[in-house]
Amino acid sequence: MYIAGSYDLAVAILNGCRCILVSPTEELVTLPALKKQIKKIQEIENVPVVIKLPTISLYRRKKMIESGIPFITGKQAFLPFMGTFLTQENEEAVKVTKLMSSAQQLALMYLYNNSKKLYVSDATKKLPFTAMTMSRAVKQLEATGLFYTIKDGVNKVIESDYSGLELYEKVKGYMISPVRKTSYLSKAEITTDMVLAGDSVLAEVTMLNPSKVMTYAVYAKSFAKEKLVNELIEPDEQVRIELWEYDPKQFSEDNMADRLSVALSFEGNEDERIEEAVDELLEGVWTK
Repeated sequence: MYIAGSYDLAVAILNGCRCILVSPTEELVTLPALKKQIKKIQEIENVPVVIKLPTISLYRRKKMIESGIPFITGKQAFLPFMGTFLTQENEEAVKVTKLMSSAQQLALMYLYNNSKKLYVSDATKKLPFTAMTMSRAVKQLEATGLFYTIKDGVNKVIESDYSGLELYEKVKGYMISPVRKTSYLSKAEITTDMVLAGDSVLAEVTMLNPSKVMTYAVYAKSFAKEKLVNELIEPDEQVRIELWEYDPKQFSEDNMADRLSVALSFEGNEDERIEEAVDELLEGVWTK
């Protein structure tokens, strides 16, 4: 009765092969539960069971194929009992190459959460996104193939098979530097909206020698850019300012920009001293 109430069931003839077409009427259950339900159906009808879905995430598709569970969507069909796997030619185009700012912040929150589970409702309370933006961010993370979502009752939960530094190393290829632009500012114009960033953070937490000019980060959308100048004229009276794609105070600690974002800001830097300092910086994320 539970299965009958959770799915629309129909008999289908696919290329002369009789099967049961199962369409979930609510959120699809976890893979282990789905396997049990398919087994129950096949105890009554000894024919292939095909799951019919409107769409399927890359991660769920991968797991269902690995488990040999037949499925059909509006764009794909995996029917192992017929030796068939069809996919729309441009289906792989949905794969993401770079994360949106919102998705990157969500990924950072997952990494700093230091837990396998991140409830989307908790992330929504802490990040400055609308429900629609959050939904898009979640879908982008799923599209990387590194994250997937499950249901915990009525709550949606983000999970990953990776964690810590291993997950960061895998996901950073999808991430962008938070720094939009670098300029200079009079020390008298420093505000509480700014936090230490760049090599100033490295100097604080690693063995890197401090630069004569301090570096600060500020959210680009909330800063009056007319105060900036493009030249370093008086090192004793100016600071370097990084205009960030997102608020550097979002994950900051001790008046410093978060370590992972700082590490991303140095991607592509070939200075060996900086590379060593960044490695030391990252080690501190999961050993604190």
